[in-house]
Amino acid sequence: MTCIGNSGPLHPAVAATVEQGDLVVAGVLSGNRNFEGRIHPSTRANYLASPPLVVAFAIAGTVVIDFDKEPIGRSPDGSAVYLRDIWPSRSEIEQLEREVIRPAMFEEVYSRVEVLSLE
Repeated sequence: MTCIGNSGPLHPAVAATVEQGDLVVAGVLSGNRNFEGRIHPSTRANYLASPPLVVAFAIAGTVVIDFDKEPIGRSPDGSAVYLRDIWPSRSEIEQLEREVIRPAMFEEVYSRVEVLSLE
């Protein structure tokens, strides 16, 4: 599971199992292209998702999951951890945005969009 592809080689035992079993293995990425082999040549089922969902699938270790009903993992005491337990609320996101996002961050970049596009 990766955001841009380029995940590197598979462990040799995994690659051999995929090839010998003619398995269809899946990958999840947040990039802007979705095609066979984008993440790795052996991945034949690639899915696009938001960056947080890429992480959620990676934590779960599978794409065959119903996030509403199935845990993505277990806590140290063995209790089920669901995506809803770790997903931030809208108010938490808004608070973080107020703390770290500054208009100047965008004003500088967007003030030069036409200049940068011509170069």
